[in-house]
Amino acid sequence: MFQSKFARALIIGMTGCLISSATTAHEFIASTAQSTITPDQPASIFLDSTHQFGAPEEAEAIENVRARLITDAGQTELDVTPNPNAPNLVASVDDHAQTGWIAAHRLPVVWSQTPDGWQEGGLEQHPAALTASRYEKFAKHLIGPQPSDDNTVVTTPLGDRLEIVPLGDPRRTKIGTDAEFRILLDGQPLTTTVLATYAGFTQTPSSWAYYTETLADDRGSAIAKVRISAPGLWIVRVATDIPDAADGVRVHNLRATLSFHVDG
Repeated sequence: MFQSKFARALIIGMTGCLISSATTAHEFIASTAQSTITPDQPASIFLDSTHQFGAPEEAEAIENVRARLITDAGQTELDVTPNPNAPNLVASVDDHAQTGWIAAHRLPVVWSQTPDGWQEGGLEQHPAALTASRYEKFAKHLIGPQPSDDNTVVTTPLGDRLEIVPLGDPRRTKIGTDAEFRILLDGQPLTTTVLATYAGFTQTPSSWAYYTETLADDRGSAIAKVRISAPGLWIVRVATDIPDAADGVRVHNLRATLSFHVDG
């Protein structure tokens, strides 16, 4: 009986640690500093890794990050570099006369829970670790001219493994109304929790302005409605765990964010 209770307590304790590690991981967010960008001038793109949205905390390793500009005209790979003025990564877009996406991918990285805390690398690098998890992150930021629901690039999935897809241009959302999205995992609707916030909402880490769950209506399933309550840079976020085939890796944690500006 004692062994059974001890084992159960150990499992619960370890599960709590694992859940904590997933919920406290940094979010990966792409953004521009302003809502309206002059098409004939370069635009700076910021790739943040942070718990406080709108304020970067650390720069991802360059070798683990890819970024593209995607418009109806095609795709352009972006040159990502460290920001000398802040703890994040930056890229520049010279031609943004068309509405499109800045699509960034933080490649999968394994982290292990060791006696000294979470460390990058698997159980081979950290044999004393309790467990290891793989983290992969996707970030989308809507960029371009004045918003329009007629632009199909906004509502077309990019093919990210976990993706937030708008049902219309979210930049057109009026304060006090809902922006609508569909959540996809491997291209299929995913029933899940959806979080959202706006830059400057709070200085408390990992805090969100809005919580909702996906629903189904006559348009299909996995639809999320996010009430836009203030102007500024909005961030919508989803996360899910999937099995990982690698030895010693507990789960593959996928995260996705979508950001856009809303005028007052």
